[in-house]
Amino acid sequence: MSDVHTLLVVWQNAKSRLYYHVGTLSHYNDQYEFVYTNYGTEHRKLKDALKNGYMLHPAFPDPNKIYRSKNLFAAFDRRLPSTDRTDFKAIMADLGLNENSSKMDLLQQTRGRLSNDTYSFEQPLRLDENRRIHTSFFVHGMRHCNLPKHWSSWLRIHDRLNLVQDPTNDFDPNAVGVFTQGGKLLGYVPGFYSEAIYSLLENDAEPIVRVIYINELSTPNWWLKVDFECRVPFGESTASQEVLTAMPQIQKL
Repeated sequence: MSDVHTLLVVWQNAKSRLYYHVGTLSHYNDQYEFVYTNYGTEHRKLKDALKNGYMLHPAFPDPNKIYRSKNLFAAFDRRLPSTDRTDFKAIMADLGLNENSSKMDLLQQTRGRLSNDTYSFEQPLRLDENRRIHTSFFVHGMRHCNLPKHWSSWLRIHDRLNLVQDPTNDFDPNAVGVFTQGGKLLGYVPGFYSEAIYSLLENDAEPIVRVIYINELSTPNWWLKVDFECRVPFGESTASQEVLTAMPQIQKL
């Protein structure tokens, strides 16, 4: 079996601004697979989303079906920058990609976001054999933080950032703010990771968060990307189990 490349298909409720993991897109054995998270009663999965205004994607009307295709599904492919664009190579270079990068790579880096859209494609949290969690993500909510025009001057590539719990947040009781070392709020951890990362902080974990991409001239969705790494508490303690339970999007390496 070839390597599996997996992305979470995430829907955002426009009113509450909460995120729901409604499906999973994978590529392996030279084929694409899409399946809804139609199982159990896990928090912020398909069933929860349907109760909060989500409607099944018209290209995937059956919540119980496993959809497969040799080509990337048209509904997702149209979210990628067209290769006919004169600036396509520049876009690829800006995202750290090249001619050998796959459509899944491009979908991961762009997040498949369209203007005024409610879908995005996100990386799962990855747990390695040393019980360290890895992922990278774009900082959310930056346009709502009243940042000055010169905010990018606060940062350099590889700078460490701090994560701070925000339990009084109006939109998400598990919200986690992303701050500079000097205490300036930049934005928030994406909502689909917030419960897991909030739980890590609650159990005295010490995440390492570093700046890996800055582009203040782009849309707010692509302003700032960070690398995240954190060790999960060891053993069979209650704290350890609480952390792992809060990570439904986890993928073991």
